[in-house]
Amino acid sequence: MIDAEDFQIPGTGTLKNKLGITDPDALARAATESASRRLAELQASPIRGGFDSSHLQEIHRYLYQDVFDWAGELRRIEKGDAPASSLEDSLNRAFDRLSRENFLKGLAADQWTRRASAHIDDLLSLRPFVAGNDLAIQEFTTELARKNNLCLEWKEAPEPTADAVSFPEQAERSAQLRRLIMLAVDADPVASIAQRHHALERGNELSLAIGDPRP
Repeated sequence: MIDAEDFQIPGTGTLKNKLGITDPDALARAATESASRRLAELQASPIRGGFDSSHLQEIHRYLYQDVFDWAGELRRIEKGDAPASSLEDSLNRAFDRLSRENFLKGLAADQWTRRASAHIDDLLSLRPFVAGNDLAIQEFTTELARKNNLCLEWKEAPEPTADAVSFPEQAERSAQLRRLIMLAVDADPVASIAQRHHALERGNELSLAIGDPRP
């Protein structure tokens, strides 16, 4: 059996990482900066995929490739609503539901928002990765919106919660804090990355704004 401690540097409470960082706060800052740079690259050149488990894993791998050896790997520790032994099957069922809805194609904006919210909650409850779930699922949903000719901007909500590079026993996100809201946006995704993710180590709640795609 693989325990959470197997992913930690002994005696530090810090996730093992490629950067040799042993302080959890310093690691959170470094992971934030690295993932923010990678997110900017994805916004300029999104990962194309089938909106399935492999697609989500590739997004996670890209975001955290500079920080964690296990970037893109499904978790093998207990976390979320799905045991590690059944996580892959649970994810496949979640993505099958999305596929049966034709990847939300052709829905009115309010319907798209409602259904996207439900699918996001499904994925968040599974916590597919050891850490970094929120940002990977955010980018996955952003790419799903692009497929549906929609433009999304994610913003921090006022109530802080925790995920980022923390273990669930330290702090776990409350599902009801996740919400989708409809707004007109004037998104500048690259310029706003630092503002949106400067507190990733605190895992501030992200909510979704939806608007018409930019020309």
